[in-house]
Amino acid sequence: MKRINEAISEKYPGFTKGQRTLAAYVTEHCDKAAFMSSFELADASGVSQSTVMRFAVALGYGGYGDFQQAMQNELQGRLTTLSGFEKQEEKSEDRDAFERIAATDAVNIKKNIDLNDMEAIRNLCMRLNFSSKIYIYGQGYASIAAQYLSGYLRVILRNVCDVNHTAIEPLAAIADIDAGDLLLLISFPVHTENTKKMAAYARHRGAGVATISEGARSEIADYADLNLVSEYGDYGLNGTMAPLISLCGSIVSMLIRDDEKAQKKLRLSEEATAFNLGDLS
Repeated sequence: MKRINEAISEKYPGFTKGQRTLAAYVTEHCDKAAFMSSFELADASGVSQSTVMRFAVALGYGGYGDFQQAMQNELQGRLTTLSGFEKQEEKSEDRDAFERIAATDAVNIKKNIDLNDMEAIRNLCMRLNFSSKIYIYGQGYASIAAQYLSGYLRVILRNVCDVNHTAIEPLAAIADIDAGDLLLLISFPVHTENTKKMAAYARHRGAGVATISEGARSEIADYADLNLVSEYGDYGLNGTMAPLISLCGSIVSMLIRDDEKAQKKLRLSEEATAFNLGDLS
């Protein structure tokens, strides 16, 4: 069975308004929802009890009981790992947690190879090379990957905007996006209305839209001309963001592999960073 967040993202386009409200509550308050009765969950999220029951079935569970058990299992996995982080004085447990997460990340990084068509990655690299301006935005914790990718792209390409660090609202930051530009969105469930509006606005303006998300059937991928897929963790049992950072690193590597000018720019960037005043004498 998929993780609950993955199931919600896949089924989200077919949800009713009430089910979408419930999905937002479950995603944000899984620690509470896991121990609520269907009536309590309905009351807390502001929907009817029948909506809760239909929601569980829509996600592929036999009923609310199965759905509740799945939430508790997922929560238990997170808590187990978190407890390993907190007990730092118990070195053996720390070591186990470290090794478990590292092993999970290694598996997830390898999964990315099978999840992505190399032609799609080459296509993205070509779009990055030839776009007039590139806007990169990462939703939530994916902003770290967006910063990592945009940092390298600013060195080797022209006109790269890290939307997360513009100090203004993301939609305002891409207000002048136009045909010939590219918006690259990095987003995982639950995709916010703001992220979807950015994608829709870019398309409305005639710009290209590329996404990195949890799957080809991702809700945010519906807005994209091109979608790449990455495994993603939650700093717990499911690993960390290492697979996502690895994918971004692969994009940078492919961009500079046969580009001597880009390689030179990166070398100069490293030399400038290592420069000190003593070099002037």
